[in-house]
Amino acid sequence: MKIELNRKIPGPQLRSLAFATVISIFFLIVLGGVVRVTESGLGCPDWPLCHGGIIPPYKLETLIEYSHRVVASLVAILVLAMLVLIWIKYRGERLLLYLTLTGFILVIAQAGLGGITVLTELAGNLVTIHLGLAQILLALFTLVFFVITYGSNSGAGIFNKHKWLLMATITSVFALLLSGSYTTTTGASGACDQWPFCQSGSLLINSKLPVVHMIHRIVAVVAGILIVASLQLAWKTRNGGSKLYPAGVILGFAFVMQIVVGAATVLLDLPAELKILHLFVATLMWWLIVIMLLLLYFHGQNPRLTGKLETN
Repeated sequence: MKIELNRKIPGPQLRSLAFATVISIFFLIVLGGVVRVTESGLGCPDWPLCHGGIIPPYKLETLIEYSHRVVASLVAILVLAMLVLIWIKYRGERLLLYLTLTGFILVIAQAGLGGITVLTELAGNLVTIHLGLAQILLALFTLVFFVITYGSNSGAGIFNKHKWLLMATITSVFALLLSGSYTTTTGASGACDQWPFCQSGSLLINSKLPVVHMIHRIVAVVAGILIVASLQLAWKTRNGGSKLYPAGVILGFAFVMQIVVGAATVLLDLPAELKILHLFVATLMWWLIVIMLLLLYFHGQNPRLTGKLETN
């Protein structure tokens, strides 16, 4: 895939808006994890108001849920501002316009889904879908930031073996995020009290919740293998002055940290702080792999993004 556009280079204002949007979405996802772990999702039992008003009562769980809604509103405002600015100054950049418009529609859908989730008293499947859509928004607006920064004409538009590896890694980490959310919302987090086995070193499990929990761990193993392969890819560019290498280094640290945090969360009986950290690191890993894929895709625009890699 290769896209050719007569490009009007966006200015720093749009780039700053895109960067602020990406960071806000990341923070929103983490804050959503705090809401879930502290069981504050019904701190505001109605929607879009909170306890029937704009200003919420002073209760901890209410303030946590309300802060999540405030940040979500900030994200919507930032996306709308980007869309308006692109329409006014860069509407000839069709790819940029379509991506941002799609993002705005998804933000509205995400807000509606959040409202439905509250009104249905946090139905587990909706919570998982809500998290999945948030991760997609993070990836989408990271793409928007790259298009704004580097342009949309990629000299490496063919998906070579390196890109397919990162695509597989992204898919596995996304599945890991969703399975982790489902494990939490179904109450399966505490179904296994040992690590790496489920219970007392046994491989035999005969009830639903331990199976759900162990499926999450199996997905984690698959994702881990692909992440290690992606780290090897980044290692190959270490002498090329690339941006892929530092992204890979951070991913490597995050991967090791996630293994430790995941094991500690189980062995220490699910402390809330570690559960929040577990989601934070998982989201960071997802974001880093998205960035690595985009660095490879935009390699044709700026070879220093990735150093030297074979492209067949």
